[in-house]
Amino acid sequence: MNRRSILSLSAITALGFALYSSSAVAQSAKDLVGTWTIVSAEAFGPNPKGILTFDANGHLMRSDLPKYASNNRAQGTSEEYKAIGAGSISYFGTYSVSGSDLILRVEHSSFPNWTGTEQKRTNLTLTGDELKYTNTAPSVGGPVAVLVWKRAK
Repeated sequence: MNRRSILSLSAITALGFALYSSSAVAQSAKDLVGTWTIVSAEAFGPNPKGILTFDANGHLMRSDLPKYASNNRAQGTSEEYKAIGAGSISYFGTYSVSGSDLILRVEHSSFPNWTGTEQKRTNLTLTGDELKYTNTAPSVGGPVAVLVWKRAK
């Protein structure tokens, strides 16, 4: 059964669901409700910082974003803007689960190309406190990205 719910991708993420003793596909969007913290996402470097919250607001970003030398985000350098733009993303909208697919309907995104689109994540699995899925079209281009999240405590 699919359930339409609010999604927000954040530097910190949550998930509330019954514990599974082996790999399992989410049976419904309800299984994803909560906050999850990022464990790995190749596009965001070796120590990503992030939260994925279903039914809440948030963002996902690199752990090594540069500080603005001017201490004013409206007065950054081209290099600072490029590093921050390439190293972070935020979006919100609704989501549903269909089989082993997570469907994200993006209402707004810091990557404007995703605003108003439907993003599909494949190979969705829940194993204990771990959420894992594949993004076949990452916003940074390149090969598919596997993202791994753990349930926030």
